Amino acid sequence: MMMKRLGCAALLAAVSLPALADASSELLSAQAAYRQALQAQNKGDNKIADLQYKLKNAEERRQAAENDISRYRAELQQASEAKVNHDSTLKAAGERLDAAWRAAQQSGVLPQQQ
Repeated sequence: MMMKRLGCAALLAAVSLPALADASSELLSAQAAYRQALQAQNKGDNKIADLQYKLKNAEERRQAAENDISRYRAELQQASEAKVNHDSTLKAAGERLDAAWRAAQQSGVLPQQQ
């Protein structure tokens, strides 16, 4: 009976060695697949975080540019209005100078030009 048990144990050991090898191989393969999937997930998460940062940065730059555009439009409007006022003032001052020049020539303060 003891021999029978040893024979069964030996037979069981011989049968289970390939099964253990297959299980061990599958475990290693599964671990490698898991590591690859985790690495891909981490890479994807990092890319998403990077793109979110770049998008936020671009939106902030766009907002700053829009603020600059609004400010420059307002400043241009003010400068254009000031130019109109300066042009009008210059025209009036030129007409006054011409009138004063003619008056000075007519009164003899300045010699007549030919």
